[in-house]
Amino acid sequence: MNSLRLVRSTHPAVSDVDVRMMERAISLARQAALNGEVPIAAIVYRGEEILAEAANNRERAADPTGHAEVVAIREAGRKLGEWRLSECSMVVTLEPCPMCAGATVNARIGRLIYGATDPKAGACETLYSIPSDPRLNHRVEMHGGVLADRCVELLRAFFKERRAAQKLAKEALRAADAIRKSA
Repeated sequence: MNSLRLVRSTHPAVSDVDVRMMERAISLARQAALNGEVPIAAIVYRGEEILAEAANNRERAADPTGHAEVVAIREAGRKLGEWRLSECSMVVTLEPCPMCAGATVNARIGRLIYGATDPKAGACETLYSIPSDPRLNHRVEMHGGVLADRCVELLRAFFKERRAAQKLAKEALRAADAIRKSA
């Protein structure tokens, strides 16, 4: 409940439904990490009804467009039988990249709520402002930084673990190489 008060004081336009959806997205992202995917998840919803939810699936699907946002938007459109999602909101644990920010505009998403900002690829406020660009035919209402600390920690833990595993693999290769050379 304290996190809800904190979110509301920082983001008055973010509702308790939005926070619950972000908490669900964080849970999905955590599961994606267990599956070897970068822990990012998105949920498209209308009111309290979840239309689609997805986590990154680039590794598993060998799909460069397998970002959580694109997968969720595609699924929501199929479920509704239309591509215009203007009555829908989407939460995502990480600020969308240019491809995903463009997808929110093209899908006419009504509201976008995201957790952590992305200094390397963020296209909502960090590097670009695609969803609010007045030159485009649709602008998305955006609220960033919602439960950001939890989203950031999930990403940091994932990449820390990945770096440690890569280091162990390199050490094992060096050891095997040393044994082979000494034999």
